[in-house]
Amino acid sequence: RLANPTASEQELVRMDRLAQTAVLLSQGVPFLHGGAELLRTKKGVANSYNAPDSINAIDWTRKNTYRDVFDYDKGLIALRKAHASFRMPTAALIREKLRFIDTGDAGVIGYTIRGVAGDPWKEVLVLLNGATSGTTVTLPPGTWTVAANGETVDQRGLGSKSGSIALGATTGWVLFRK
Repeated sequence: RLANPTASEQELVRMDRLAQTAVLLSQGVPFLHGGAELLRTKKGVANSYNAPDSINAIDWTRKNTYRDVFDYDKGLIALRKAHASFRMPTAALIREKLRFIDTGDAGVIGYTIRGVAGDPWKEVLVLLNGATSGTTVTLPPGTWTVAANGETVDQRGLGSKSGSIALGATTGWVLFRK
């Protein structure tokens, strides 16, 4: 709650999922802080390097409370491991394969990744809405399969979309084409 003390529990969960989507599906080595998948709080202490164990210990009971967050992060990790598009080894390859798209909204980042060798998906679309309100995003032409929708991750697909999608507030989506 330190970063946003007025946010509701639901808003904090959406913020966490969006942040983990950005970290885990970006190029490079992702770093996850211990307990992030449990919405670790450190009891509100911002700089806990010299705080006692009562502040820094991971409260494992939170795994039951935030099982949906844990499962979402687990799904993102599996997605990253299964798809070379999220693990390109060189800057040159990233420059060649990744293209940012104009979403028409300053609060929404969108990019495609195309034709990465070893990835069963021919094209990936990642949309990240950091705004506190939802928006409509026009998709690149064609039919896309949804792999993540801000609440669920399933690389087999959660349905298909074409034309445009309603991208909720503080959320990230991943879509693909085979």
